[in-house]
Amino acid sequence: MDERDRLATSFGDMRRAMIPAFVLDLLATVDGGDELSMTQLATLYVLDAGEPVSLGGLADRVGRSVSATSRLVDALVRRGLVERREHPSDRRVRRIALADDGDALLRRLERTRAEAQLEVMNRLDPAERALVARAMTLLGDSARQGREKRDPP
Repeated sequence: MDERDRLATSFGDMRRAMIPAFVLDLLATVDGGDELSMTQLATLYVLDAGEPVSLGGLADRVGRSVSATSRLVDALVRRGLVERREHPSDRRVRRIALADDGDALLRRLERTRAEAQLEVMNRLDPAERALVARAMTLLGDSARQGREKRDPP
């Protein structure tokens, strides 16, 4: 088994331990039992990564047409999860941003995933837990650096 296969197996084991709690919390979080689609959730995470974006820029990032993305944004605006904002230097241009409720939803889901991960990590001895925590910090730092290169200010 090569490194990629070992990593895929390990991630699979972690997903099976963590994803059910994440998905159940997501379903419980959404008001009125109206579930978020995977595309809507992915869109929230795209918007969480930085500054407000144009509709066309968001469409490129989520891999949908501008028309489909506009309908997607409309649905998320109605739910209070995203908002349209005026561009600071051109009032004719609208930018899409994560709303406070959308941010709160993502933070809650992150806490749920963290709690599930900590439950798994609690089976490790203290030195192993410290090693995993350090590895997660390194991975987070690497992900931020990659995002900064992809989305310069």
